[in-house]
Amino acid sequence: MEKGKILIVDDEEDILHSFKVILEDEGYKVETISDPVEALEMLKNEDFDLVLSDMRMPKMTGEEFLINLRKFNRITTFIVMTAYGTIDNAVQCMKEGAFHYITKPVDFNDPAVWKLIEEAVEKAKILRENQRLRIELEISKSEIEFIITKNQLMKNVIDFIKKVSPFDNTVLIYGESGVGKELVARAIHQLSPRKNKPFIALNCANISGELMEAEFFGYKKGSFTGATEDKAGILEKADGGTVFLDEIGEIPYDLQAKFLRFLEEKEIRRIGDDKPIKLDVRVITATNRNLKKMVEEGKFRKDLYYRIGGFKIEIPPLRDRKDDIPLLVNHFIKKYNEKYGKNIVGITPEALEVLVRYDWPGNVRQLESIISKAIILADDGQFIEETHLDPEVKISVEEFPLEYSKAKKSYTEKFMKTYLSVLLSITGGNISQAAKIAKIERQSLQKLLKKYRVDPSKYRKY
Repeated sequence: MEKGKILIVDDEEDILHSFKVILEDEGYKVETISDPVEALEMLKNEDFDLVLSDMRMPKMTGEEFLINLRKFNRITTFIVMTAYGTIDNAVQCMKEGAFHYITKPVDFNDPAVWKLIEEAVEKAKILRENQRLRIELEISKSEIEFIITKNQLMKNVIDFIKKVSPFDNTVLIYGESGVGKELVARAIHQLSPRKNKPFIALNCANISGELMEAEFFGYKKGSFTGATEDKAGILEKADGGTVFLDEIGEIPYDLQAKFLRFLEEKEIRRIGDDKPIKLDVRVITATNRNLKKMVEEGKFRKDLYYRIGGFKIEIPPLRDRKDDIPLLVNHFIKKYNEKYGKNIVGITPEALEVLVRYDWPGNVRQLESIISKAIILADDGQFIEETHLDPEVKISVEEFPLEYSKAKKSYTEKFMKTYLSVLLSITGGNISQAAKIAKIERQSLQKLLKKYRVDPSKYRKY
């Protein structure tokens, strides 16, 4: 049975070869690499229990290697190999989070060396298991607390959130205004190891271009007119936690370069200050704009686009998940009953039908606003009725062509889109299964999907 997975980083090929043979003979799986920069990339893509690293290497010291590793990995244990003359450096590594150090030349006949390696590997396994258990516990609580849904499209989003939350990769959330992008960002933060650290959200569309740099990076007293005291920016305030930047496409082009530099170097400089500040922040961004098109138009940096888009999540609009409307309505009734001290029993079937038929250009945010107003208008102990709903919703629903041929075409198209969407939601985008349920040929279903412009890929799991 494999005892654990170890990565050895040393610029001496003889050491790499001999250590690999010795450790593999003891039952460890071993990878070796001579370049610490390449080693960091490897550690981003593979899980290792232990890193055995030399202290002195051409491109990077063992201490620098450890500091860079800890920016994205807090589980893999780290043992630095050092000569007697650099033990002070090894002790400094331990202050930076190294498990321990081993002096060179390493004596594998010494039982203490093997004990150190075994304990380091075991610690990593315990940390990884604890992280898994914590995440599972939080996930069991989170789906109701953060995202209320029974829709397959949103369940796919939740599955994706579960996968990306434990890691520090950047996440780019796409979706129309009001779909709940900040809710998804908060869910990612709460399901991550950073959950007990700050979560700071900023809508870039609400900040003028002149003020945005100060909002991001902070400033020193006297750096400009009105700077009467030192002020930390949101990135500094979120140190150790997560920052969520909504409407990232609104960042001015000249500021994009500075933001990219922060993402790459994990450090900032306040306006008017030459002293760099090292930060440990996970960045989640969101937009309702087509960033790829903005890149082509020269309005958004290509390198920043690829840097923030480590993982992409697209949140479907409410009109594509109308089966969630009854759940959301009940949630908002409970929420605003408590907020306003009211006792609204529920909603009538007729009023709910109006809400389900509406196309919701403002998405979940608009639905919440309409229910909050209806709670105020309805009497205690009664139901929300059609008369309590916003006139805009009712008028929009009532807009229907009176000419028979136009009415039939409009109703048929809406029915078919809804029907096909439900089929694909049930089958997770599997056309063969959907055709079987519908009791039609697969080819016929494909023709309908093409005719009514319904994309099966949107319903497939990530």
